[in-house]
Amino acid sequence: MTSRAQSASLEDKIYGCQRINNSEAASLFDWRLTALGRAADFRRRAVVPEQHVGFILDRIINFTNVCRAECAFCAYHARAGRVAAYRLSTDDICARVQELAEAGGTQVMLQGGLDPEYGLNDYLEMVKAVKTRFPDIWLHSFSPAEIVHMAEQSGKSIDAVIMALKDAGLDSVPGASDLLVDRIRDKVSPRKLSAAQWCDVMEGLHAHGMKSSATMTYGMGETIAERMEHLDTVRRVQDRTGIIQAFIPWSFSPAQTRMPDISAADGIDYLKTVAISRIYLDNVEHIQAGWLTEGLKPAQIALAMGADDMGGVLMEETVVKATGVRRTAHMEQFIDLIRNTGRAAVQRDSQYRIIKRF
Repeated sequence: MTSRAQSASLEDKIYGCQRINNSEAASLFDWRLTALGRAADFRRRAVVPEQHVGFILDRIINFTNVCRAECAFCAYHARAGRVAAYRLSTDDICARVQELAEAGGTQVMLQGGLDPEYGLNDYLEMVKAVKTRFPDIWLHSFSPAEIVHMAEQSGKSIDAVIMALKDAGLDSVPGASDLLVDRIRDKVSPRKLSAAQWCDVMEGLHAHGMKSSATMTYGMGETIAERMEHLDTVRRVQDRTGIIQAFIPWSFSPAQTRMPDISAADGIDYLKTVAISRIYLDNVEHIQAGWLTEGLKPAQIALAMGADDMGGVLMEETVVKATGVRRTAHMEQFIDLIRNTGRAAVQRDSQYRIIKRF
């Protein structure tokens, strides 16, 4: 079969809403951006037919930057003489949640480094304190890496840790994935959880009826085939569990990390990654545009490349900011940006239910 015929066959599969395989998805990186965008937007409309774009008013509270993982791709963790260590008290955390509640926010993401001084009880008390004072705030918090850390610190199973967190009041867990390729993980984050452990956490969340998400940090020296390996892992986990509500790809920011020689991925690569994610992840309903790492304009274009959600209007964020990337946005910017794409802006909750239309 000629390459032209193969392309036509793949196009038929995409527009026929059929599942494509890894090699077919990899070949999409060679498509013209306009053709790829049209195909991804078609698949978006097949899954999310409403002509609106969602966002949520939330706050990321990074409660400690002490981290035993010390990943090479991270500029956030405490380093002697360069980045000062900190740990927020429960009162500090609750004060930040109070500010979110007063601003009409609905979701809090508690996230921190893998701090050796934090045991499972510390995390449980943190959750209980927030939920006791703010029962209507949705806690979409921690990460698979933090859950594995809690299990190792406490000597308990992943399942037992998830059950304890849920009983304490945790609502859902962001499925921060980095890159689910052990060759890359062994190089850039050897002290962090493995790809298999990430899957174990997702299975555990499923067993306890909790939702999650998945991310992909690309541009860390991986091959296109390895990006497909990551997407394949996400798709297989979603086939088994159905708990992944959204997928969020973002590019690696090398500044201030221990990987400064890697060139940052460009905007075309980002847009193609968004589009291919929409087409390949046929079982994930929402694709978020990563405005925090990519900027508002590329995120706006991503809405024509298969994305249907802008994620959070963040009141606070320090991990990406540590790389020198400093971007802010407010609700009015989001609304105008979305309207300028010809779609309606809606504020949503953590379960993607519409709270308000604009």
